[in-house]
Amino acid sequence: MKNNHAPGPMPVEKAGHLLNPLRNIILSPKKLLSRLGLKRSATVLELGPGPGYFSPAVAKSVPEGKLILVDVQQEMLDMAKERLDKKGIGKVECLKGDATSIPVESGSIDVAFLVAMLGEVPDREACLRDIHRVLVKNGLLSVTEIKLGDPDFIPKSEMVKLAESAGFHLFAQYSGFFHYTINFIK
Repeated sequence: MKNNHAPGPMPVEKAGHLLNPLRNIILSPKKLLSRLGLKRSATVLELGPGPGYFSPAVAKSVPEGKLILVDVQQEMLDMAKERLDKKGIGKVECLKGDATSIPVESGSIDVAFLVAMLGEVPDREACLRDIHRVLVKNGLLSVTEIKLGDPDFIPKSEMVKLAESAGFHLFAQYSGFFHYTINFIK
């Protein structure tokens, strides 16, 4: 079945459902953290964080490092920042930017992760090439796709081909009933 849905960012008006605690059933922040294997001093890029469902857990796990949120919609960044501020979490940088031209220095990111976001990018190849640019040597790219209710879902085999064509090497795979996470090394 062909998906005729045009890729694009989730409308801000619908962002509230991304904070639904029932998401823990599909993929909890704790489970995602176990897949990222973050060091306390890591610089982490969360591309397309939306209202920041995973952001607080990730930021807390890098107390000597930093979390950088990049989203094309300032309103999403504002929601994520508000959530982080309410939890008293600092050391988070919020940058408005496009996924194909990430506003960070080349070779400055230890781990980049995306959750149900890559399918929203019209030029997925350019996005992955730019993530490759910003990662340090042997940096980790972690992509999670959630099949349940996502019109932009990317099948696992297609995700592997896209990442490998951008210069990444398959490192680890994790599967759930409604999702998968694939980690790649630069």
